[in-house]
Amino acid sequence: MEKIEMTKGKLFYKDSFLKSCQAKVEECRQGKKGYEIRLDETVFYPEGGGQPYDTGKLNDVQVFEVHEKDGDVWHYTKEPLEVGTQVHAVID
Repeated sequence: MEKIEMTKGKLFYKDSFLKSCQAKVEECRQGKKGYEIRLDETVFYPEGGGQPYDTGKLNDVQVFEVHEKDGDVWHYTKEPLEVGTQVHAVID
């Protein structure tokens, strides 16, 4: 059961060839470099294990970094997105 919770919403573990998905903004907070956005699911791979993070867009908002903290994937942007917004997440 723990393995399912760790991968919940992390579509890159289910299909590493996915380049886009529809997702909902669950949290958006001001960070040191702009905004940190958490989605209900994502195709963006976070930095880790020698693997660089993916970049791309959430609708028209550029994602310039992606990191995992405490099991959550955070997308770093210069613009905020309202909680509850449906986004088209696309990797460059």
